[in-house]
Amino acid sequence: MSSWQQWRNEQRYRLTQQRLELVSDLRLLHQVALFKKLQTVLDPLPKGIIGFYWPVRGEIDCRDFICGLIKQGWQAALPKIIDSKQALQFRRWSPESIMQAEVWDIPVPQNTAVTQPDVLIIPLVGFDNELHRLGNGGGFYDRTLAVSAKPLSIGIGYQWMQLNSIHPQPHDVPMDLIVTEENIYP
Repeated sequence: MSSWQQWRNEQRYRLTQQRLELVSDLRLLHQVALFKKLQTVLDPLPKGIIGFYWPVRGEIDCRDFICGLIKQGWQAALPKIIDSKQALQFRRWSPESIMQAEVWDIPVPQNTAVTQPDVLIIPLVGFDNELHRLGNGGGFYDRTLAVSAKPLSIGIGYQWMQLNSIHPQPHDVPMDLIVTEENIYP
């Protein structure tokens, strides 16, 4: 394993542990502030399809926020892992969707249309000043964002996840924006 891979794995472990240990009250306060900032980013955009994620391992839970966007006229979609070397497939989602746990026990909508999001809300494990995202290490979002019709990509995380650099590699696709409870990074 190369030194950058080892460094990234160490950072993933450290930041994920820190995220899991975040006290519920503080987590809620940070999320409320983050979602207010995220709403200001989304308000001027035409209402389309917003892709998001089902939270695992302490990730920011944006399901209630997405339900609010649906009431504002957005449509929502969740990712489905097709293969470990492919981009994610997105399936339409609503609070009434029938869900089934699939890869890594992450729920995926069943019997809903495959769709292409206009905007993607992407969880962060870490991020840097160049808008590179440190994720869980599978490369699914990098492969998804490497397509020609790339959706607007917005990484969301906590301010303390910011690193000087994630040591980006050629396959790392930077986010268009990163939103934390304190800042919006263009």
